[in-house]
Amino acid sequence: MLSKYQRGLISLGYLTISWSLLLWLHMNIEPNVFAHMVAIPVLMLGTGVSAWRFYNKHCCE
Repeated sequence: MLSKYQRGLISLGYLTISWSLLLWLHMNIEPNVFAHMVAIPVLMLGTGVSAWRFYNKHCCE
C-alpha cells in the first residue's frame, strides 16, 4: 500500500509526462480546429482526472 506522499509523486509524475507529451503534440501537428480545440484539451482533462483519482485512491487498490 502506497502512502499519500508516494501516490502524490506518482500522480504528479504521470501528469507531467502526459501533459508534456500532449503539449508537444499540440505544437507539432498541423493546424486543425478539431485537434487543437477539442481532442487535445479533452485528453488533458482526462489525464488530469485520472491523476486525481489515483491520488485520492479511487482506483488501483
